[in-house]
Amino acid sequence: MSCRKYEISRKGDVENMVKVSIRREKSEGWKEVDKGLDGDLKMLEVLGFMQVKFCLVFDTNLDTTFSTQNRPDAFDILMNNSRQLLLPQRCTEHNNYHRLYNEIIELFEAQKVGWTCGSHDTLGKEFVNRLTSALWYIDPHISTLRARSYHLPVLFTQLKTYQNGKSYDEFYYTSHHKKRQLSQQRLAHLSSSLEISISQPWAISDRWCQVIPEVLSLIEILKKYSYYLITTTASMNELHYSNESARSPGNNSTMYQVSACEPHQLKDEYTQLDDLLSEKSFYEHVEIQQYLPNDAIDRYKFMKELQLTYPIGIYRIQESEISNNKQDETLKARMLAKIHEELPRYFTRQMRKNVLNKYSYIQKVTPAVLRMLHFDLTGNAAVTSDAVSRDVEEILRLMLTLAYPNIIFDLRTNNGFKGTKFDTFWDETVAYFNEQNLLTVNERRLGTVLYMPLTLSVRDLRETIVERLKTVYGDPLPSDIDIPSDEWIRLQFCSTNATTTRAMYYTGRFNVKFKVQGRMLRKHSEDAHYCAALFRYLREFCIQYRQWTCLISADDKHKIPIGEDVAISTGVRNRRSIVAYESTLAAADHDFTKLSLTPSVIFFISIPDNISGSFYNGQVYVSYKDTIFEPSTAIRHSTEFLNALTIQYAYQEMPPILCLYTDGGPDHRCNYGSVQIALISLFLCGDFDLLFAVRTAPNHSWTNPAERVMSTLNLGLQGVALKRDSMSLESENLFGMVNSLGDIRKKAKEFNKLGSELKESITGIQEILNNRTERLKLKNNRFKCYSPASQEHITEKKFTEYQMFSNLKSIFRVDPTLKIEETTQAQMRNYPMLIEFINSHCQTFAYSFQAYNLDHYSAFQNVYGTKTTEEHRPTYMQSQAKSESIPKYILIAEKIRDYISCEYCQKRRCVYSNKFLTDNEQYDY
Repeated sequence: MSCRKYEISRKGDVENMVKVSIRREKSEGWKEVDKGLDGDLKMLEVLGFMQVKFCLVFDTNLDTTFSTQNRPDAFDILMNNSRQLLLPQRCTEHNNYHRLYNEIIELFEAQKVGWTCGSHDTLGKEFVNRLTSALWYIDPHISTLRARSYHLPVLFTQLKTYQNGKSYDEFYYTSHHKKRQLSQQRLAHLSSSLEISISQPWAISDRWCQVIPEVLSLIEILKKYSYYLITTTASMNELHYSNESARSPGNNSTMYQVSACEPHQLKDEYTQLDDLLSEKSFYEHVEIQQYLPNDAIDRYKFMKELQLTYPIGIYRIQESEISNNKQDETLKARMLAKIHEELPRYFTRQMRKNVLNKYSYIQKVTPAVLRMLHFDLTGNAAVTSDAVSRDVEEILRLMLTLAYPNIIFDLRTNNGFKGTKFDTFWDETVAYFNEQNLLTVNERRLGTVLYMPLTLSVRDLRETIVERLKTVYGDPLPSDIDIPSDEWIRLQFCSTNATTTRAMYYTGRFNVKFKVQGRMLRKHSEDAHYCAALFRYLREFCIQYRQWTCLISADDKHKIPIGEDVAISTGVRNRRSIVAYESTLAAADHDFTKLSLTPSVIFFISIPDNISGSFYNGQVYVSYKDTIFEPSTAIRHSTEFLNALTIQYAYQEMPPILCLYTDGGPDHRCNYGSVQIALISLFLCGDFDLLFAVRTAPNHSWTNPAERVMSTLNLGLQGVALKRDSMSLESENLFGMVNSLGDIRKKAKEFNKLGSELKESITGIQEILNNRTERLKLKNNRFKCYSPASQEHITEKKFTEYQMFSNLKSIFRVDPTLKIEETTQAQMRNYPMLIEFINSHCQTFAYSFQAYNLDHYSAFQNVYGTKTTEEHRPTYMQSQAKSESIPKYILIAEKIRDYISCEYCQKRRCVYSNKFLTDNEQYDY
C-alpha cells in the first residue's frame, strides 16, 4: 500500500485521485469509503467488509502536461532520420555473386559512407548492383588485366574474399565449359552504367571522397581494356583478311652489324655462342634461337647487349636501325637466300581461303584434305589460336608422320569374360561372318555399301551357329561345347555409340554392329560437277549484283494423300506429338487414295555478302495444290512465281534481275518448249531486264536449297491424318465409278457439279494445312501460304484476286498466232516470230535458260559522230508499223487498174498502179 501510494503521490493529491470501495460478499454492491486511503482497515475487518476495491482517478489535464514535457519533437525525429547514413539491405547468400554484393556493402560500412533521405534503396542499391556486376565480370580475368598493367584499385582489393586469396567466380575455374572471354561490348556497357551512377548528386559529397576516385579508376580500367580489344580485333581482322603474310622477310626484315669486342670484355652468357662462331667460316649463318633466354625481358637484353670477339651481322625480323658497311654483297645475298629457305612461312586466313577456293571445284576432295594439302605444299607454319585445336593438330601430325595405325588402341577389347568356355561357338561365328562377307554378300554389296543385313536377329544368329555346330559335331552337341545366351552374343559386337556409358560393356570381338538402313544412296550423273559449277556461278553472280537481284529456289514436295471414308496419314515420318492424356493419335493402316495435295515451295533466298555465306536464309512461301485440277505445270509455276514476287515486293520496287534454281523435272526442264514459253511469259509479265533459270543435274535434286525447307515443312505434317468432306449422293456415285486421275478429270468435264464439289471437299483440308504451315519458322522467318494459281488465273486477262496482268497473255505480245497447247520443239518451229524472239533475246542450254532485254539504246561512245535519226523513236516505229507500205497518192480510184478475188475470203480486191498494167503484169494477176 505504501509503495503504491508513493508512486501516486508523485503526480499530485492522493486523496483526490484514489477512491476506496468495500463490500462483504459478491452479491452486494460496492460502498464508497468517505475517508478514502485514510480509512482504518482493522475497523473494516471487524465489521466484516472483507473485499476492498481501489479506483485510481487521473486528472486529464495533469497527464497531458506531463506527457508533453517528456515526449520528443516529431520534427527533430524527421531531421535526425534524414541525416542518418543508410546502406542497401544485404541479400541472402545463395551463391558467390550474392556474397560479393554483401561484401561490397560491408566495405562501404567500413568506409563510413551511405545514402540519406531514403535513397539507399533506389540510387544506392542500383549503384551497388552495377559495381557488383562489373567486379563479377572481370573477376576471372584479373590476371589478364594485370598482364596489361591494369591493376584492380586498392579499395576493392580489401574485399574479404580477395584478402583471403580467393576469387568469387569459382565456377569459371572448376567447370569444363568453354571459358568466357572479355567482351568489348560488355566492358563498355559496364563502364557506362557506372559513370551514370557516379554522375548523380550524391557522389559529390565529401563522405564519398575515398570511394569515388577508386570507382573512377575501375571505370578507366574497363574503358582502356575495351579500347585495347577494339584495336586488337581490328588489327587481327586486317591481318586475317590480308593477301600478304604478316611476317615475311620482304616487309619487315632488317640487318645490322655489331663490331667486335676485346676478349676480356666478353660476357659469360655469350661465351658459348662465341665458341660456336670460332668454328664457322666467313658468311656462314648461325641460328641463335636456341641460345636465347626464355623470358621476354631477358631475351631483349640479350639481343641488345650482344657483342662477340668477332664482327657479326645480325639478320632478324622487327629490328630498328640498319647500318651499311662495304662488304662482299654477293656472299651476303647468298647467305640471305639460305636463311630465307629455312625461315618459317606464315599465311593469313585470307591467303588460305584463296588457295582452298581455287581448288574447291575439284570433285571428291574434302575440306580436310584441302587444308592438309595447303599445309604440306606451302609450308605454312601458322597454327590455330585455340589451344585445344592446336593439341589435336599436333597429335594428328604425329599420327600422319608415323603412318602406323596401331598407335591407337581400343581398350574395349579388355572387356568381358576372358575364359575359353565359348571358344568353339566363337570360332564358328567368325567363320560364318567370313563366309557371309566373302561369298553370299558379294552379290548384294558394292564397296562398303551393304544392301542386306548379315542376319535377321541375334536369336537367328544363335540358331544358325548352333545348326552349323550340329552339322560338324553331331546332334545332340557334345557336353563340352557351351552355347552363350543371346545377350552375351550381342555384347560381343561393336557398340553402336562408343560415347555412351553402355559402350563399356561391349567387347568388340566381332567387327559387326547394329545399324539402321540409311536412305542416302544417290545416283551418279556425269554432269553433276558441271551443274555444281553452274550453280556456283549463279550464286556468285547474285552476290555481285545482289542489290538488283532476286534469287528464288523452288521445288514440289511429295504428294499428301487424302482419305475418303477414313483419315489417312500424310506419309511423313512421325515423332512423338503432344496429345490429350487419354487420347490416341491414329490414322488408317492403308494408303490407297484417289485425292491428294501437292505442296509447292517457293524460297526467296537472302543473298549473302560472299560465297562462303549461307544461302539458306530467307522467306518461304508454300501452297497446297489439288493434284487433280491444279497439276504442276511450267506455266502454273511461272504464274505462282509472279504472285509470290508481288507479295514479297509489295512495299518496294521489284528487282530487275530474277534468278531461278529448280530441279530437273518436266515442269522445270529448260530445254522443253512449255518451260521456255512459261519463262518468257514470266520475263515479259514481270518486266525484268534479265532472267536466269538454272536446274540441277539428273537425280541431284538434293542440291536444291528448297530441299532444306522440306524437313521444316515436315514438322507441320507430322502426326496429321486427313479426310475429305462428304459430297452429294450423285457426286459420290460418280466419284466411285472412277479411279485414275485421268478418269476423274474426264468425268469432271462431263459433270461440272462433280468438279466443283470435289474442290469444295478439300478446301477445309487446305485451310488446316495452311494454318499449321504458317506457324512454322525458318531462322525466325515465318512461313507464308498463298493460294495456288487456278486455270482461270492463268488464262484470264486479269487476276481477280491479285489484280495483275496474266502471265499467259504476255506471250501473245511475242507471237499473237501462238497456240498454247502447241509447246513442243517441233510445234514451236511453226511460229517464226516466237523463234525469232528466242534467237534474239534468249539463250537456251541443257541446264540453263536466259532471257534478257535488248530494248536499250546504244552508248554515247558508239553513236558519237554518226547522223542522228528518228528511226528508233517508239511513236515513229508504231506509226510506221500501222501505215501502208505504199504512198497514199496511189490509193485513189483513178489508179485502179484491175480486180482480183482473195483466195482466203473470196472477196473482190483492187489492184492499184501508177501506170497501166503491162501484159506480163496482167498475166501474173
